[in-house]
Order: sequence, then structure tokens, then C-alpha cells
Amino acid sequence: MKNRLKELRQLHQWSQSDLARELGVSRQAVNGFESGKFDPSLDMAFKIASLFDVAIEDVFIYEAEAKHSMQTLVERVKNFFGFDFGFERFTEQAIHAIKFAQNEAVRLQNLQVEPEHLLVGLLADPTTTAARLLRAVGVKVDIETNEHSFESRENLRFSPQSKFVLALALQVVRLQNKKSIGTEHLLWALVRLAETDKTTLTDLFQRYKIDLAALNNQLAEMV
Repeated sequence: MKNRLKELRQLHQWSQSDLARELGVSRQAVNGFESGKFDPSLDMAFKIASLFDVAIEDVFIYEAEAKHSMQTLVERVKNFFGFDFGFERFTEQAIHAIKFAQNEAVRLQNLQVEPEHLLVGLLADPTTTAARLLRAVGVKVDIETNEHSFESRENLRFSPQSKFVLALALQVVRLQNKKSIGTEHLLWALVRLAETDKTTLTDLFQRYKIDLAALNNQLAEMV
């Protein structure tokens, strides 16, 4: 995988050994990442992006043609589902969360589904794994629902950030050799987005009084 790791490291005036210490890996691992001999794990890729305070797509180039990483991930999701974000690979509860997010975007007269709508969707059904995890770390918001809340009304498109969340959920499911994307995977992907794109979700998480550190610990045991 092509990347800008060496360039970013040199901008910080770090040696490979310095970067290795920051990441908690060997110098040989850093050399392997920089040379493209082997790819970092998904978690390590996010750790690297967070260390340099940049988005993950500003570090790693996923294809030889240097396509934007988000576009590449979205294409992988399309290939996996067979068409644009079909629901075949989602659990029923994850489908409900996404449908609620779409309906929430319509209710707020938004033109596309944003990450904040996905978060509300994950909270809408208190019986889901994601909702239980969020309430375990202090979220006390009750989302109003009715018998039509989880029905498809208008099939709004997803924003680039929301597509990225779906793509990340797909990636972690594939790494785990699982077949279905659950609400916990969507929540994990939202947290990763918040860590790498701090302007997108950090304020929202603060508004809901979500303890990101505690939530990360909970997700680490499950995802």
C-alpha cells in the first residue's frame, strides 16, 4: 500500500525509531509500513493518522492509481453488497438503525444521511448492542419512536462521511471473518471517524455526554 508515512515522519523530524516508540512497534515494522512491504492493521492505520492529527486518507493511498481512499472503500462496499449499500449483510437491528437514520434526515429536511443521523439511529432501539453500550457510558437520551420509525420512507443518499462509516464497518467485519454487520460495528466505525475527523462527531459526542475513552474500552472487548 502506498503511503505518505515517511513524508509525515520527516516533517516532524522523527527517525524511524522515534516513530516506532510513539506507535509501540519495532523500527522494522515502521520501515515495512513506509516501504509498502506490508500493510498496517486497521487499528494501527487509525493510530498513525491520529498521531499525525490527519485523516486516514491523508496517510494511505489504497490503489496504485492513487484513488481517494474513501472512494476506494465505498467501491469495496458496493462490490461486497452487490449494489449501493444494500442491506443483505446487515443484521436486522442494523437495518433498523439505518432506516431510522434516513427517516431522521428526512424529518430534519436534510438532503443526505449524516453521521449524526446514524448515531441517533443506533440509539433509537434501546435493545440493540450499540444502544446498550452507549447507555453504559452515560448516554441518557431517549429517542422518540413509533410503529413507523423503522420503515423505509425516502431513500436518501449517504454523505461521504456516512459512507466511510459503512465502509469501515465492512472492513472490521471482514477482518473478523464474520458475515454480518451489527450495530456494534457501526458504532465502532463512528468512533473511528470521530478520532480521525475531529470536526465531524466530537461536538456531537460531547452533546450526548459520551465518554469516548470508556466507549472505546467497551468496544475493544466486543469488536
